[in-house]
Amino acid sequence: MIILNILFFSKIIAATANCVNGECEFINSHHYKFAKTYCAQNLSFEEVKAELSYFTILKTGQKYEVFEITE
Repeated sequence: MIILNILFFSKIIAATANCVNGECEFINSHHYKFAKTYCAQNLSFEEVKAELSYFTILKTGQKYEVFEITE
């Protein structure tokens, strides 16, 4: 039961990204809210794992470097 609660909770607060032309907005990221990246894709509420200097798209495993954090 505890494991199911942890999985459910982590799914609810997973980070999501919206990106256009390398400018991304992150929701529920602990590291940044807005960032410039080398991501050439347009993303719309894509679930990501955000790290300090990069993020990974969970569905595809693609990793993109964050080169500037903006507020």
